[in-house]
Amino acid sequence: MCIGAMSFFLSFNLILPELNAELRGRGGADYVGWIIPAFSFSALIARPFSGWITDNLGRKVAMIGGCLFCIVAGCFYPMVSTVTGFLVVRAIHGFSTGFTPTGFTAFTADVVAESHRGRAMGWQGMFNNLGTTIGYALGAIIAKYCGVDWMYYVSAALAATAWMMFMQLPETRLEGHKRQFQFSLKQLFFWPAWKPSLIMFLVCISLGSILTVMADFTLALGYENKGLFLSIYIGVSLLFRLVSGRVSDKLGRAWSTAIGTFSQVLSMAILMYMAMELEHQLQTGCTDCNGTGMGADKGLGMGWFVLSAVFYGIGQGFNAPSLFAWASDTADAQHRGRALAMLFMFLEMGIIAGGLTANYFIEGNSWNYPGIFAVSAGGFASGLLLSLAWIRKR
Repeated sequence: MCIGAMSFFLSFNLILPELNAELRGRGGADYVGWIIPAFSFSALIARPFSGWITDNLGRKVAMIGGCLFCIVAGCFYPMVSTVTGFLVVRAIHGFSTGFTPTGFTAFTADVVAESHRGRAMGWQGMFNNLGTTIGYALGAIIAKYCGVDWMYYVSAALAATAWMMFMQLPETRLEGHKRQFQFSLKQLFFWPAWKPSLIMFLVCISLGSILTVMADFTLALGYENKGLFLSIYIGVSLLFRLVSGRVSDKLGRAWSTAIGTFSQVLSMAILMYMAMELEHQLQTGCTDCNGTGMGADKGLGMGWFVLSAVFYGIGQGFNAPSLFAWASDTADAQHRGRALAMLFMFLEMGIIAGGLTANYFIEGNSWNYPGIFAVSAGGFASGLLLSLAWIRKR
């Protein structure tokens, strides 16, 4: 399951650093801020149904169905030449994450005891992030040496690999849990999971913004590797997920999210500082500022940049396993798919809010970076306050 999940995440993250340039090349510079929301809107639509499918038709059906959307999208990206066509394919691609992660997260919760669920989610998340990290680096290499079209085809092939891996898994859904689908809020949403879902929304606002603007921000700082920040933070997250799972299991979920959100507040503070320094340099032509990579001391600028990515990765490493375990704790096996679907819906809504925030702050072919990072910092600070409040109500 973990290897299949890694291949799945590798598939759709492989293309991400190149999408801004791809859409601008089709004349869509004004719509770059919609690359992430278009993907997440579709995932959000799929989430409620994925919970029902996971609980009724099976974990494997949800996993495999999402992979098929990835395969179709990877084959169609090279065929579209218009902005509208590109965003439509992007929306189709989004259905993949609406189904597959719900299925394999429920599968993980099924096959481990509750006392070890935090660690199990940490291991699963480690493989997810490993696929994401490799994807950011590998996609740029494939695009540079083999062409962008081949990058899309490799993405589709990796999704097909995940599909084959998931086909080998046993089904863990119990036959007695099957229910008739009814389109109602009671069926679609699992309200006992509202606390981890709300924190998930707040911490994912930043994720939507980071995925949208970080490639451009990295280039603006003078660094050539568009995926530098993303690769660092996910690499750090890999390390801390194994530790955070134990913290979550022993101290409680809210303790773990408090640590994670505090770390990410620090990350956003550093990025806001660097963004303001960058604006000052661009407006005044100052060459003596050392806060960013454009100043006289590039090493210092790189150090701040790496530190912000490290803090962000620590936060992700603590938040993600704890929130998934927290949502799983609120449901029995019969309702676990719906609980996780609820969490994923709030994840997608946070990413959409972050992407639209970035789009609001767009300025021609550039961005108002301080404003974008300030909104993200506000989301993390709110998540920290809620986590601290819920520690007392454990």
